[in-house]
Amino acid sequence: MTSLANKTVKDNPTIRAPGPGCVRIGPVAAVPALLQTYADEPVSQILAEVGLDLELFDDPENDIPFTTVGRLLNLCVKRTGLPHFGLLLGQQAGPETLGQFGELAIYAPNVESALQGMILHVCTNDRGGVPTLTSIKGAAKLGYAIYIPMHEGISQIYSSSITIIYNLLRSICGESFTATEVRFSHSQPDDIKPYESFFQAPLIFEADEDAIVFPDHILKKSLPGSNIEQHNDVLKRLTTIESEMDIDFLEQLHTILRPLVVSQCSSPEHVASMLSLHPRTLNRRLENHGTTLRDIVGDIRYEIAKQLLADSRMSVIAISTLLGYADASVFTRAFRRWSGMTPSAWRMQNR
Repeated sequence: MTSLANKTVKDNPTIRAPGPGCVRIGPVAAVPALLQTYADEPVSQILAEVGLDLELFDDPENDIPFTTVGRLLNLCVKRTGLPHFGLLLGQQAGPETLGQFGELAIYAPNVESALQGMILHVCTNDRGGVPTLTSIKGAAKLGYAIYIPMHEGISQIYSSSITIIYNLLRSICGESFTATEVRFSHSQPDDIKPYESFFQAPLIFEADEDAIVFPDHILKKSLPGSNIEQHNDVLKRLTTIESEMDIDFLEQLHTILRPLVVSQCSSPEHVASMLSLHPRTLNRRLENHGTTLRDIVGDIRYEIAKQLLADSRMSVIAISTLLGYADASVFTRAFRRWSGMTPSAWRMQNR
């Protein structure tokens, strides 16, 4: 694995931030090589099916729509016959593929500040999903949640993202790092040996989130590459880039709401506090955008429900409980209002 400390921002002066709904090509740059190895068709021909040019992958700072990544990974599964293609892709993506915001992990004083710094500045790498970090009862949980609406390749993106996160943790914590659990929201694949071989930790499928769980004392571990001067230098450059990015209020809101909905902490008061706003100010800003917090939370619940119905065997009752509904009948009525059919009928049509 290439050391992130040996591939600094200064090595690449043309670093750019991804556009709305896009992700840097870096984390998926290994797709052509994997297709070259496992697919029978020309790589350029496969990429063309989702409107991509092979040359796009030459520069890790190019960006690609998040929804296109999903369609691409689904197509890669079909063309290679490998249901765990996302896992293989993530294995090829070391921390150096995460762009300059990943350098915060190398120069930070400890693991917790490394992860928090990356979470705060993830928009310089990814504008379709958001990492999360929680700690409770001795267990830390580093997760990833997609916050933009999409329909294809979600489970492949989660498999790849969780694998990249695991690579990151091993890079900053040392090769001896082991997870307590590795959690996936999608169903258990027919063959879990590739997952067992890589993670070497208990695997939980059909979980309520996609995350790596590990002892929280690791968060306080000092990093051997810590350099406050370098850390502040990278932070300054990231802040400059972010100041030039077009991130509107609704996108900012969606990045924090996706994990809050699953943890059932999406009350107006809590959301407003996360944005350092008064609840009335939050409501006024949403009114100016022609929407309400209730409508946005409903949209997010709908997207999560569709993912779980399509990619897992989780029962309708379990999904309704996860999304904070009083009972399954309330969830069913809401889902019928969104989609025009019951959750069970939608699942049969879209699995």
